[in-house]
Amino acid sequence: MEREVLAVLKRVQGAEQPNTLCIANNLADSLSRQRKYAEAEKMQREVLAVLKRVQGAEHPNAMTSAGNLADSLLRHGKYDEGEKMQREVLAVSKRVLGPENDFRGPSG
Repeated sequence: MEREVLAVLKRVQGAEQPNTLCIANNLADSLSRQRKYAEAEKMQREVLAVLKRVQGAEHPNAMTSAGNLADSLLRHGKYDEGEKMQREVLAVSKRVLGPENDFRGPSG
């Protein structure tokens, strides 16, 4: 169903609209949970690139997307890259939201 919704949103609203990116991120997370890691990682990287370009790397949506990608990388056994990305998300959230903010990313 997420694939169908994503296709409709891309056609109707465009590939870079927040709703479209949210559904794409959700689909990528679903793929990761189904252990379709390569497909999930590819989609998450695409979503993150668009979010960084459209909303900026420090936007909460981009941080959540980066956290989702980090989780997928860890599930796929790419521990070094996943940990590095988690550290980057943490650093950005501390800088943008403050060291005492409760931003927890995708698993919040």
